[in-house]
Amino acid sequence: MPLSMEDIIEVDPPEIICKDFKDDLLHKLNELRETNILCDTTIRTQGQDFPAHKCVLSAASPYFRTKFTSRLQENESNLVELQEEKSATIGDVLRFIYTGKASIDSSNAQDLLMIADYLIIQSLKSKASDFLQSSVDASNCLALESLASRYNCESLKQAAVACKFENFVAVVKSEEFRALDIENIKELICKDEINVSDEEEVYQAVIAWVKHDLPSRECLLPELLNCVRLFSMSKYSLRKILDEELVRKNLTCTRVVINALDFFLFPGRFQGIPLKLRLSLEKYEHVVVLTGGVQSEDELDHKKETACFVPSTLKWLSLPMMPYPRSHHGAAVCCGLLYVMGGANSTPMCCFNPKQNKWNTRGRTLNLKDCSVTCFHEELFVIGGEGSWRDVQIYNPVLDKWRPGSSMETCRAGHSTVLLQEHIYVIAGHDGEVCQNSVETYNPFTNQWSKASNISKVRRFFSASTVCEKIIIVGGFADMTITNIEHSCEMFEPSTNQWSLVTSPESPRAAGSIVSIDDIAYLFGGETANDFDLESVECFDLTKNKWHTIGSLPVNFRGSYLQASLLRLPKEFIPN
Repeated sequence: MPLSMEDIIEVDPPEIICKDFKDDLLHKLNELRETNILCDTTIRTQGQDFPAHKCVLSAASPYFRTKFTSRLQENESNLVELQEEKSATIGDVLRFIYTGKASIDSSNAQDLLMIADYLIIQSLKSKASDFLQSSVDASNCLALESLASRYNCESLKQAAVACKFENFVAVVKSEEFRALDIENIKELICKDEINVSDEEEVYQAVIAWVKHDLPSRECLLPELLNCVRLFSMSKYSLRKILDEELVRKNLTCTRVVINALDFFLFPGRFQGIPLKLRLSLEKYEHVVVLTGGVQSEDELDHKKETACFVPSTLKWLSLPMMPYPRSHHGAAVCCGLLYVMGGANSTPMCCFNPKQNKWNTRGRTLNLKDCSVTCFHEELFVIGGEGSWRDVQIYNPVLDKWRPGSSMETCRAGHSTVLLQEHIYVIAGHDGEVCQNSVETYNPFTNQWSKASNISKVRRFFSASTVCEKIIIVGGFADMTITNIEHSCEMFEPSTNQWSLVTSPESPRAAGSIVSIDDIAYLFGGETANDFDLESVECFDLTKNKWHTIGSLPVNFRGSYLQASLLRLPKEFIPN
């Protein structure tokens, strides 16, 4: 019976894909190019000629297709000149066109992106852009943002901008930042997204940019200062800004800062005015982190616990334990990380990352007991301590490099160091035999030491901090014994270069630790002749010259020879 048309089903012949044939074809074409067989055009750059096939180039690049199908000179002479391009780059482009493969690294990625854009080879441009996106960091993000904008690479631009915001403090130290024009600077410092630990870092970036080309940029300072959110600074920081010569001699700048000071003096004036913090400042809260210490009379009873005090709520929370137990150690915050080093037992340096809420170990072990650690300009200055009595060791966390500083005049351990007016004050301590009252100051810019006014009482293992551009020292042992506690409290006034006695805490102590926030100092831990684990937490109000108890240490964190450090912790780790 014959079939009707409805019974006939047309089936397309199956498509056979042979990857081996395609790869072999590309390989053979590249061989023809490299041996200059059947080549009908030449690409010339920097005096070097590259033979090629018009049909292959036209299939890969709309640029070449237009060249070879129009009535232009290149079509007639069979020569394409790309004199602005590097010969090595053209070689890489041809290799990609003929094989689909490209060796992209930091030395050629930007050149490949630019020539791929010019020749309209989108796949090569995407590969080069992807490589650059994976290599974005604080040192190149501004340059890569500019490149991405110029060549319309949106994903690369987004990555560069995100890096610029996240690493603002490092970015502003680059030559690319100093070379930005006023409009780009304004656009950057006005962004909510820039990541700073405080608004002072934005102000410092502005001053550094202006001073880089002072003759032409000084007149722009008022305009930029209006972009800094001065209202979010402390009144003491604002007062310090008024001492900056560029601000002081410019009436408009002075008025801008005084208006910000009015926020503290007359807050009612600012009601209803939107004052928005940077997003990074809204996500973090200042906390006091306590590390290590000794919880009993047993000097070997070192602690690994890390406690956290939230001044705004007077509440405590636990943080991850340190990798190693410590006491008689040094601690300081640098670049937003808490570094702990030295101590009574030989353990490696550790650092706490508040964003990750975890501890990491750094390689070097400092065999230093009762040293001090101070941060200045994103470096850590490790001073004195048993085993290195007069030495200064300087650590750069970014480079992970150490270098020596000039030595102190006096051997010291059990001393305290504080930063005041860009000098490190090293106060009292002992030399292994005698308890001291001398003070030295170190200038990190000149690497030189000078003497300062002595404190009135000899002390070791006392607490010291800067409060409102002054230095406060509390308690300590009054001699080389552990039974004689020094009850007095002293304060240094830099304008007079003199120490004076101020009110003493309710519970005098030695081997405690102190930090300050604005005009309030918080005192933690310590011991007396009869009590090895003082539980009270006291605070000193400078404006009232008065101490009062605000709470107690957690039971498992009462002790002495601990360290208190002021740190910014993400609010997500702080329970409501």
